[in-house]
Amino acid sequence: MSAPHSNPLEHPEVRQASTWRYLAGFAATIVLMQAALTVTLRQHLPYTEYTLTIAGLALASLLAQAALFFGLDISRAQIWKSVSLVLTVPLFILSVGLTVWMFHSLMQRTMIMPQNMAQPTMLQ
Repeated sequence: MSAPHSNPLEHPEVRQASTWRYLAGFAATIVLMQAALTVTLRQHLPYTEYTLTIAGLALASLLAQAALFFGLDISRAQIWKSVSLVLTVPLFILSVGLTVWMFHSLMQRTMIMPQNMAQPTMLQ
């Protein structure tokens, strides 16, 4: 363990922050979210391509934020940030996936409709 710093601004995690990285992260996030909004508003893509495009833009935005805002990298100093991300991402995906599955199956179990009156959902 390193010796404590008398000046909090000399701490390694504080020193890695820079105005350039925050501005670049903000700009990258704005550009990627604007691209996703444009794709959504124009509605020119088939459903599968639309879903993959939005997912790709969201993943690119997430990676830009992780690298530029949070300073996530594979260096020895950032190992605990990387470990927490590796443990959090599967839990996040699992919770979102199970929530979508729960609401989809809940609708099928609670909405009593004749088969010819059933409306197709986005998941079908």
